[in-house]
Amino acid sequence: MQRLRFPRLPPHVAPEPTPPVPREVPALLLGRREFLKGLGAVLAALASPFTRLRQVYAAARGRFFTAHEFATLEALCDRILPADGDPGARELGAATYIEALLTAFDQPVPLIFAGGPFSNRNPFPDNATGTPSNKRPRDAFRHFIRLTRWQRLRWRAEIFGSDHVAGAAFNDVAAGGPLPGLRQMYREGLRAVDGAARTMTGAPYAGLSSDQQDAILAALDRSVFKPDARRGMSFVDVLIQHTLEGCFSLPEYGGNRDGRGWALLGLEGDDQPLGYSIFSRATDGYDERPDHPMSTPNPDELAGPRALSPDGERIQQSIMTLATALSKVFGE
Repeated sequence: MQRLRFPRLPPHVAPEPTPPVPREVPALLLGRREFLKGLGAVLAALASPFTRLRQVYAAARGRFFTAHEFATLEALCDRILPADGDPGARELGAATYIEALLTAFDQPVPLIFAGGPFSNRNPFPDNATGTPSNKRPRDAFRHFIRLTRWQRLRWRAEIFGSDHVAGAAFNDVAAGGPLPGLRQMYREGLRAVDGAARTMTGAPYAGLSSDQQDAILAALDRSVFKPDARRGMSFVDVLIQHTLEGCFSLPEYGGNRDGRGWALLGLEGDDQPLGYSIFSRATDGYDERPDHPMSTPNPDELAGPRALSPDGERIQQSIMTLATALSKVFGE
């Protein structure tokens, strides 16, 4: 048997060591002043990604606003309806209502139209005796109604903007341009408000006094916040509308906590299925509820009407002044 022969390799010879080459130490490129300038630029560049990170974190928690944005929004809402012995917009949950609207499509059934016909705030009537019963309906208002295809398209355009929703931009040219989304409007509006506060006072908007907040909001409303072409409403206009909705609409939409907004106006809210006059088979007629009679003043107003709040007094005086002026112009 023939053996295979492999060539023999020469023995490894280690190379002679190369003397080390001394490294040049680079000269200091930035002085103290230049370093501080560069640091400022870096921090400014990082600010935007950090804000975006907070927005992503808020979205992961089922929120739209960051904690700082939400505090700014609460302060703004409270300037629309401030507390003056009665609860203000912050306490009534107006900001929560606005955030619920902006995140309406985060749910399988968008939180746009509450269901019905009854909440569980009032019991069924006992028609045998003409008095309230001990049975209450389930809160059907908590179960929102599914949107039609067109309703879904329209509301998505309202919240996200027509140019960010497939199929929603068909009317943009004829209507004068894209419809700005409410999300974009609030995010830019809150950024402008807080930026102006920091520029003018060095402090965030939520940390200022009410007089300072009013002055900043009024200045921005005159110069920065202009009505958009589609809605004909500025950021402040939208904020006022949504604040009032959040204070006085159904609590199922996120605001009007415990119905306190209704109580502020002297309203009962949704009164069905109980109503105010209950049919009684025992008397074969309708009986008034003792706590809310229809033919006499309410028990809490027997001594006279309740006094108006300072805001109510001003509104009433404005109405009387306007009525007097109109009567002089058109005659009585």
